[in-house]
Amino acid sequence: MSVFGGGNSLQLFRVRGIRVGVHPTWFLILFLFIWWTNDSFANAIAEPNQGFYAAVIAAFLFFGSIVLHELGHAFAARREGIGVGGIDLFFFGGFMRAMRDSETPGEEFRVAAAGPAVTLILTLVFGGVGYALLGDQLIHAATFDYASGTLVEVVVAFTALANAGLFVLNMVPAFPLDGGRITRAVAWQLSGDRHKATRFAAYLGQGFAVLMMGYGVYVFLGESDQGGGLWWIVLGWMLGGAARAAVAQSRFADRLDGVTAGDIMDSEPVTIPAGLTVERAYDEFFLRYQGWPWFAVVEDDGHFAGIAHRAAVEHAALHEDPAQPIRIVTADSEQVRTDTPLESLIGNEPLRTLGALMAVDAEGRLRGVVTVEQVSRALQARLA
Repeated sequence: MSVFGGGNSLQLFRVRGIRVGVHPTWFLILFLFIWWTNDSFANAIAEPNQGFYAAVIAAFLFFGSIVLHELGHAFAARREGIGVGGIDLFFFGGFMRAMRDSETPGEEFRVAAAGPAVTLILTLVFGGVGYALLGDQLIHAATFDYASGTLVEVVVAFTALANAGLFVLNMVPAFPLDGGRITRAVAWQLSGDRHKATRFAAYLGQGFAVLMMGYGVYVFLGESDQGGGLWWIVLGWMLGGAARAAVAQSRFADRLDGVTAGDIMDSEPVTIPAGLTVERAYDEFFLRYQGWPWFAVVEDDGHFAGIAHRAAVEHAALHEDPAQPIRIVTADSEQVRTDTPLESLIGNEPLRTLGALMAVDAEGRLRGVVTVEQVSRALQARLA
């Protein structure tokens, strides 16, 4: 459920280079999930004393489903050329951190739809297995009817129902839920204005958040399920906050409209020819420009070859083959097109890490370097 994100997280593992981490609140919700469902599973499973084991297995299957949902977004983003900073699990779901926003309605639609598509597949797979095991009793097992099946049958049925609920919730056309992002993509395609489309989808998100909180109050005051009512209230409040933030960000982006990386970059950066030996590069650049930690490396035709870092060049020049071309020791670096909007540079993780981004044209030729200071000055000038 790509709703909220941000903050620090603890790394669990990596999948094809994508970091998967958890926010500290995830451990709280994991504990509460197991505690709340323990008795329900115990009542639903025919064999005694298996409720706790079922609750633990179901918890990890459910959160595993959320990870797969976010990986669907992440792999789709990569196919669109969008860098992925990682996936975080937190209190109410998961969040895929993209390096930039979508640049076209089609790109937005494909990335947004990929997560729900994965969840729908999981629903069909678990539902199919559950139906093969339980037949018409599938729903009874999923909703914890008394003594409705074995541990495996009840857990599979519950996981199918949980993924179905996750799919339905995410497809609600309320930004920043996935359904809201799909709605934004459609509105963007029809209007041709991304910011207006964002505000339209975010207003829907605010309206849906009010409905969620209203339903939560109704359930809470009904005294039948106060815990569930409180859950809906908090979830609606967080969704409304995220939607309001999207509206504010869209209005902020309006003020930056028209400014691109090409407008603020240093169009004459110091670069190293890719064919230069590491020995000459070390002498003529790193020893000459003391304090410079890296230089951009370009081929003879101007194509960006990578970044040469001081430590790597110094080691190659003094301890390896000093005659090898410097392109051999260059490292990959995040690039942006010269027509990338200023809005997309704000909060860019590679920009913060390296302190600069390489600005290239459509053919991959280096046209300039954008630094953190240049972005900051452009923001101050635009917002003054």
